[in-house]
Amino acid sequence: MHDNDGGSLDAVRVRRDGNVLHITLNTPDNGNLVSAPMAEAIIAALAGLDPEVRLVVLRGAGADFCAGRVSPTPAKGAPPPSGERLRQLVAQPALDLYDAIKATPVPTLAIVQGRAIGVGTALAALCDLALAAEDSCFQVPEMERDIPPTLVMAALCDRVPPKSLAWLVLSRREWSGSEAQAGGLVSWTAPAARLEQEAHALIATLAAGSPVALRACKQYLAHAPAMNPQAASAFAAHLCATALSARY
Repeated sequence: MHDNDGGSLDAVRVRRDGNVLHITLNTPDNGNLVSAPMAEAIIAALAGLDPEVRLVVLRGAGADFCAGRVSPTPAKGAPPPSGERLRQLVAQPALDLYDAIKATPVPTLAIVQGRAIGVGTALAALCDLALAAEDSCFQVPEMERDIPPTLVMAALCDRVPPKSLAWLVLSRREWSGSEAQAGGLVSWTAPAARLEQEAHALIATLAAGSPVALRACKQYLAHAPAMNPQAASAFAAHLCATALSARY
C-alpha cells in the first residue's frame, strides 16, 4: 500500500521534501495510535537513509500527535501466552521502534500538537528535538491499569532527569507542553496558533546545515554522554576535524 507521497503504508505517510524526510502518523480518527505495521513502516523509512537527507521530521495528522499504541496483547479468553511470547508481542516491537529512532544518523525533530500519550510521549522524547504546542498534553498513564510502563521508561531514561521521569510515571498526571519543556521532555514550545510557523522556521534552519556537520552533532549527542571526560574530548576533536576536512 503506497500513498501518493511515497509512503509505504496508508497509516504512515513518508514524504521527501528536498533534504528533509517527513514521516507522518496518519490515523487521525483514533489519535494516531501506533500499530505494529505502523512501527515497521517507520523503521523501514529510517533504514538506509539517503546520505543527502539532513533531517527527519516526525508528526501526527489531525488534532493529535500520538495518543498511544494499538494494544498488542492477546484478547481475553485466548490461551495464556508465555512470558517469551509476550516479550515478542508487546516489548520487542516498541523497543525496535525506539532503537531505530535513536540510531537515525541525522537529527530528528518531533512536532507535537494535541495528545502525546504513552508511546506518543516516548516518540517525542526520543527525537533529538521536540517542538510542542503550549497546550499539548503529555502523559504516561499505564500505572492506572497497574502496568509498569518500563518500555516507555526505557525510551525516556536517558532523555529526562530521573525526578521528572518518576513524577511523570508514578503520578500519572498530564503535562502541558510548557510543563513538558520545564521537565526536559521537549525542547521548545509555541502557542498552538504559531506551531506550524515555528516548525517551518526550525526545519529551514536545520536543513541549511551540511550533512557532515549535522551527522557529527548527532553522533556527539548520541555517544558523548556515556563517555568519560577524556574520551568525550577526544571524540569532539575527531568529529570536528572530520567535518572541517570535508571543506577542503
